[in-house]
Amino acid sequence: MPCTLALLAAAVVVASALPSAPMTLTSPASMVPLDVGIGCGRGAAYPTFPTVVTFVINQPAVDLLLVHFDFVKLPPGDFLTVAAVAQQGNTSSGTAKKIETLTHSAVAPLFSLPLLHTSIAILELHVVASHASIASCVGFHVDGVRTVVVDGNKIIQSDESVCGGADDSKNAQCFDGSSMWTASKAVVRMVINRATESAFCTGWILGCGGHILTNQHCITNADEAAATVFDFMAEGATCDTNCETQGSCAQRPFVRGATLVATSIDLDYSLVKLGENVPLDCGFLQFRATGPVLHEDIYIPQHPMGFGKRVATMDGVRPGTITTLTLSGCAINQAGYMLDTQPGSSGAPVIATSDNKVVALHHCGGCPNAGIQAQNLIRDMVAKGVLPPCAVGSTTKDE
Repeated sequence: MPCTLALLAAAVVVASALPSAPMTLTSPASMVPLDVGIGCGRGAAYPTFPTVVTFVINQPAVDLLLVHFDFVKLPPGDFLTVAAVAQQGNTSSGTAKKIETLTHSAVAPLFSLPLLHTSIAILELHVVASHASIASCVGFHVDGVRTVVVDGNKIIQSDESVCGGADDSKNAQCFDGSSMWTASKAVVRMVINRATESAFCTGWILGCGGHILTNQHCITNADEAAATVFDFMAEGATCDTNCETQGSCAQRPFVRGATLVATSIDLDYSLVKLGENVPLDCGFLQFRATGPVLHEDIYIPQHPMGFGKRVATMDGVRPGTITTLTLSGCAINQAGYMLDTQPGSSGAPVIATSDNKVVALHHCGGCPNAGIQAQNLIRDMVAKGVLPPCAVGSTTKDE
């Protein structure tokens, strides 16, 4: 497993569910609108002496918060912490866990990292030095909070599907020590913060250059890439760990933001770059140059419903296989398979059991579920000059 300052003031903000505000550049839709902040004409004046100012955001009856800052500009040395109050059921423990710290370098607008299993966020502004005179407009402002993260389906009519009535996938840790588990370490849970909503999808490390591959219907543009949060090694500690809630079993610090490298609507892929933020101990995956082979055994590591990582290997009592290479529907000539996926699995790698190479990019459901074949993705990336280093491995021994 892992891949003393004085209290000046406290402001408590309690907001029930309200109609979504109209979408603007700084007030994304599908948020509970709030007005929380300090300085720059927002609430109290920014402190000019060392102190701590505490704000509480309370959203009863929810278990996830994404706090949206439409303005952050802090003087050098000052910082703002964002913490979640631990919660079990409807009971708060009163203990706050720090999720992240915003500093002078923070640039708004931005969403906080996900605050999971909580309905209460604590914001603490730490004014470290005396500011005899503040020449510029400084402070922060929260204009809303999201309390729901949806799945990353392509279209409702093509929901990713559990085939055969029961989900045969298992927690990733059930495969600990195997080549499947080693390969699955490169798979990452993503929260894409869009203008209209936040959504879970799956992605994975492609090649050795710090790139992540996912679906275009997950990350559609550069702004979404920059606002995406990446959650590596989000899986249970044991095979029996219950990770079946959204955002559960997070093991490591989140990584915020990526740069969009290339995207294709027709092939439903987006390639983004994290660079040095990619954890080296998670390894990376490679395409098979020739793509999938009909009837070969496959498996799919994924984050269905935004849960902890699961791996689908079985179609009932049989190993999952490539059942067709000419499947139509969401695209033409897709690879088809009966392995179980669910909303949030979008962007997962379809991996051949024989050589642990990626033979397709999962993107659509219907039983058979469907993926874009690897050779077509390679061809498009080569044509665009964006194929990551180490992205293509050798072919199978049978070819």
